[in-house]
Amino acid sequence: MYFPDDLLTFIRAHRDELTLSVYIEAAPNDPAARRNWRVRLRQGLNEVRDSLESAPTDEQDAFERCAAEVLRRLPSGDTAPSTHGWACFAAASGEAFATTLADSTETNVSWGPGARIVPYLRHMTEGRALVVRIDREHATIQRWHDGALEGLARLEAESPHDVGTHMGDAARQGFHGGTRGRTGTDEEQRQKLEAAERLLADVRARLVALAEAHEPVLIGGAAAASARLFDQLPDVLAARAIVVPALTMPLADAAALGVIHDALIALDSTMRMRRVTELRELAHARGRAAVGYAPARAAADLGAIAELIFSERAWQQHPDRIEDLVQRALFEGASVVLAPTFPNTPYDRETEGIIAGLRFPLPTAR
Repeated sequence: MYFPDDLLTFIRAHRDELTLSVYIEAAPNDPAARRNWRVRLRQGLNEVRDSLESAPTDEQDAFERCAAEVLRRLPSGDTAPSTHGWACFAAASGEAFATTLADSTETNVSWGPGARIVPYLRHMTEGRALVVRIDREHATIQRWHDGALEGLARLEAESPHDVGTHMGDAARQGFHGGTRGRTGTDEEQRQKLEAAERLLADVRARLVALAEAHEPVLIGGAAAASARLFDQLPDVLAARAIVVPALTMPLADAAALGVIHDALIALDSTMRMRRVTELRELAHARGRAAVGYAPARAAADLGAIAELIFSERAWQQHPDRIEDLVQRALFEGASVVLAPTFPNTPYDRETEGIIAGLRFPLPTAR
């Protein structure tokens, strides 16, 4: 999953520095509740302030500076910072990083060494995706990037050629009685079908050329055309593609953004659980995965983690150690994602909600 380079640079630079991490929820639809986030923010800051009563004066002063910096970056008034969530990380050195979140979140405040980034991962979807809409006559290809759509290509099926004025008419005098041909209607239909097939092949080729590594593909448009396109995708693209019926041809881009976001969440959930199953098999077959917290932590110490998947329940039960493991993995260049929690499934029972794909087998796994 895509993790912003600028945020990763910030948390790496301040990994051992006292940092205030603040997450703000999105503005609710209920006008009466739209000021609640400020109450929760104030409560969170006061709770940290109370916990620092016996801390050194330098730390208390650092916290107050960070709190002032976060409050300075908040918009004025009683409206939440955006229609989405918002996060801000302020380090004791004076540097800060603020960003919006693609999804709603809850308001919370934490203080300690390094930024708290697991709440960020909880609401993160893929930063990019190819979006294609197709029917028998038209196709558009766009790229969804950071909540906006960029047009990449528009393709049209070829119009039927002139089928001739005599086709479909009654036979002229002198026409041989045994001659058989196609009516004008049949010829036009045949040409339309061939044009639709060529359009399908052209779109498939464009997707293969445009798709970046690991980029999801969302397919909408007419039901029959989108299903056929999905069936004809090469396996490497089909594994990260999904048909989205709500993504219709006439749907405006502004309205499509919400549909795309929801589809990416659904696709992400499916892909994560599929990958968990693959990693569990790798762990047993070749030792190329670490199952559970202790093996994953050992792999992180050796810089062996290539990808880390953890569950919501694992984080809720052990937030500090999961935060530490996540940051270790990210700093080593690993892909880190949070998978939905599925109670009473082998994933949570057997793995403690933690599984990691490895760059190389651990010595104890051989």
